[in-house]
Amino acid sequence: MADKFSFALRVACLLFAAGLLACSSEEDRPNDTTAAPLSEVFRNKVVETSLDGIPGNLVSSLREIGANTNIPATAALYAPTFTKSYFAGFNINRDIAYGPAPRNVLDVFTTNSTAQNRPVVVFVHGGGFGGGNKNSATSPFYDNIPAWVATQGMVGVNINYRYAPANTWPAGIEDMRALVAWLKTNIAQYGGNPNQIFLWGKSTGASHVADYIADIERKGEDEQVAGAILSSGFYLLGQEPVWQAYYGDDVSLYPSRNALSGLLSTDTPIFVSYAEFDGDMYKEQFKLLLEAMDSAAKRVDALYLRGHSHMSETYAVGSTDETLTGPVLAFIRRVSTAM
Repeated sequence: MADKFSFALRVACLLFAAGLLACSSEEDRPNDTTAAPLSEVFRNKVVETSLDGIPGNLVSSLREIGANTNIPATAALYAPTFTKSYFAGFNINRDIAYGPAPRNVLDVFTTNSTAQNRPVVVFVHGGGFGGGNKNSATSPFYDNIPAWVATQGMVGVNINYRYAPANTWPAGIEDMRALVAWLKTNIAQYGGNPNQIFLWGKSTGASHVADYIADIERKGEDEQVAGAILSSGFYLLGQEPVWQAYYGDDVSLYPSRNALSGLLSTDTPIFVSYAEFDGDMYKEQFKLLLEAMDSAAKRVDALYLRGHSHMSETYAVGSTDETLTGPVLAFIRRVSTAM
């Protein structure tokens, strides 16, 4: 474990230096990884989706919204798919406490199947470390994700977690630990397999999942989850303060708070994705993670979503657009079968 961690840390230090350049200014950023086919940029194969997977009437609308995080406009494109009848066929258990804090609550989605030992997929929402929710009274997001999971014969779970700045690093790790402990003890009663838990984080949620996986690895503990799905996350802090409401503004602490070194050492299978209209920093984080995985000769399933944005990639889950859900499902099935 020590040798493996030392190797990963050396690679992370090299990438940390690269991250300093990436954080210095917009002009200093490396060329976008989409300038050439990603299969020519990284040793790890990056699956590039086609615009054909997005309904034709949405392609131009998503391009018009572009990299703007326009939640109302993006939600309006996908909300009509998820009518009340869409959710009528699920057993939904809401606001179950998995930890002591008011926001330590989760929802469980299942179908009427009596099957046991089904894979469990947990969605961890985004929100800039200080916002976001697992569901909304005025929109179908993010109920759409555990609902889609349930339609695939699995157990879908949606969670809330504590916000910054009232709860700073390592609060996300603590919440993930409490979540996994609850699932290990309780998910079987919903038909889930406690040994086949997949954590799916989006944006801030991806950072919390990555930090948790890295923390498990740093402490030399046994792998607790079957796989991690990281959509448009942040994995390597630079020399400039970033997300300081959560990670703090003391950059001297950032090396010990970076997830990347742990991701390089973990045996937990990882799926990572980003979208064409993601912000520059998410594209850069994807690039740094893939470069590190290549250098460490670590396998990672990687996906580039053409035509999608930071919001649309997960709003589309459960719709006819399977550009993200298809590869995610293939990853889960491959890992579950191998266990």
